[in-house]
Amino acid sequence: MWTAVGDIPVMLAEIDRLARLLTHTRWDFADLLAAARATLSAHHDGEADPLSYLRDAVAEHQAWAPPGDGELAE
Repeated sequence: MWTAVGDIPVMLAEIDRLARLLTHTRWDFADLLAAARATLSAHHDGEADPLSYLRDAVAEHQAWAPPGDGELAE
């Protein structure tokens, strides 16, 4: 029983980490979805470069490493 009680802080930390990852992923998805919708709307409206919305959103996206993950060694 004491072993299980000792694991609780580790499990809570993992739940917190996963919740942060999920939140970040949802924000990324929402940003890309908004850019896709803007692109489709711009295409429908006949704009000269409708893909600019999507290009800008993709350019802003950076590779993201979760907190606590070290950089990969080369």
